[in-house]
Amino acid sequence: MKKEYTIQGMSCGGCVSNVKKALLQVPDVTEAEVHLNPQGAIITMDKDIDVDELQSQLKKAGHYTIKKNVSNISI
Repeated sequence: MKKEYTIQGMSCGGCVSNVKKALLQVPDVTEAEVHLNPQGAIITMDKDIDVDELQSQLKKAGHYTIKKNVSNISI
């Protein structure tokens, strides 16, 4: 399944890379498309992952905040 998230705190390509690496370390995340403008990510996962788990992983990478978007993308 794919879900779209808003991510705050990114300011450059290095931030995008850090966020992507962090998200890919979360169990059951298979792909992460991270964008700087607008700041966000489309995350492909094997099962539903709580946004708090994603936030916990992002805190290890820097001062990033992730929020689930209202609409989800379905395949």
